[in-house]
Amino acid sequence: MLKRGMMSRLLNHTPGLWELSIPCFWIFVCLSFGIGMICFPAVVFQAARRGLQTWWEIVLPSLLPFFIVSELLMNLGFVALLGTFLEPAMRPLFNLPGSGGFILAVSYLSGFPLCAILTARLRKANLCTKDEGERLLSFTSNASPLFMLGAISVGMYQNPALGPLVAMIHYLSNFLCGIILKFFSLSCDHFPGPKKPKEPLVVYAMRALQKASRLKEQSFGALLGETIRNTSITLLTIGGFITLFSVLVGILQAVGLFAVIIKSLNPLAETLNFDPSYFKALLLGFFEITIGINEVSKINGPLLHQLMIIEAILAWNGLAIQAQVAGMIIGSDLRIFTYILTRFLQVFLAVMTTYILTFLPLSEIFALPVFQRNWVSAWHPFVWTIVISIALILL
Repeated sequence: MLKRGMMSRLLNHTPGLWELSIPCFWIFVCLSFGIGMICFPAVVFQAARRGLQTWWEIVLPSLLPFFIVSELLMNLGFVALLGTFLEPAMRPLFNLPGSGGFILAVSYLSGFPLCAILTARLRKANLCTKDEGERLLSFTSNASPLFMLGAISVGMYQNPALGPLVAMIHYLSNFLCGIILKFFSLSCDHFPGPKKPKEPLVVYAMRALQKASRLKEQSFGALLGETIRNTSITLLTIGGFITLFSVLVGILQAVGLFAVIIKSLNPLAETLNFDPSYFKALLLGFFEITIGINEVSKINGPLLHQLMIIEAILAWNGLAIQAQVAGMIIGSDLRIFTYILTRFLQVFLAVMTTYILTFLPLSEIFALPVFQRNWVSAWHPFVWTIVISIALILL
């Protein structure tokens, strides 16, 4: 009887085919990645160096100040204060609590994956429901304005006037995603957000600030030290993601997988009368947006086609950014599924919005400098970052 009972328990706990296939798949991926590193050490070294250089020269200086200030504002209770005032605007537009307005504003001033971190913090603080957090995460994943206004327009295209258009389409398509997601939101009767207070709004906001502030628990110096420690760990994690995917793209290129895929798509390109180089750019952008957009800038084709590919790559975010977003929400109950679906929606909206611009005289617009004086031109990316951000926040 004892042996029969043991056999019965073993049979009941025998893993199924699906339970075995998932770990076996990832074991195969990791082994293939390791073999690729052994076979192409020079490629791996150069790719890792390029990824670390991108993190050190672009990501770290652009995100570090925003990370520190944003987390400090959350710990000091500013988000709860702002959420009280923004509730009347956020509910009709996105069916989200007012505290999400702070993250929406940050998404226009900074870049991914900062908003994923802030959304996870918002959910852990119980300032939004799970459904609200997943929708907020989905349409606040914007590219950095400095990346679009500086790296793309100035660095890759040497045309500062191109930056505002790229940023406008990207922000507008993501904004439209948020409005569309509102109609798929769950009923918020169980979590309607702050009720209309009987006392004056300013007094109610101050009470929310006092309740959310952590200064009553520890000093500002202790909060600052904790914030810097958490920010450093987060930025190191982001650097690891960037380096990993840079190496992955380098190995896939060295193996020749990209060349095989592009060659197989050549008949489709001929049928659509499409430059095959765009497929290579899309394939690279599927993994990492900087590499993909840089490849687009090298193509000698119509500006409209290049803009459509650039906006599609920015809307997709790239697997490197998607992995960062997934890593940043670990520890909360937020899922990545809605975020991934929204990327497909934004790709469609961004491409369609860009296509509508065919009715505008693009060649005349981009042939003229936005500012005539040299000293203003030098500040061009910064000026347009502030102008676009303020306009969208006021809207």
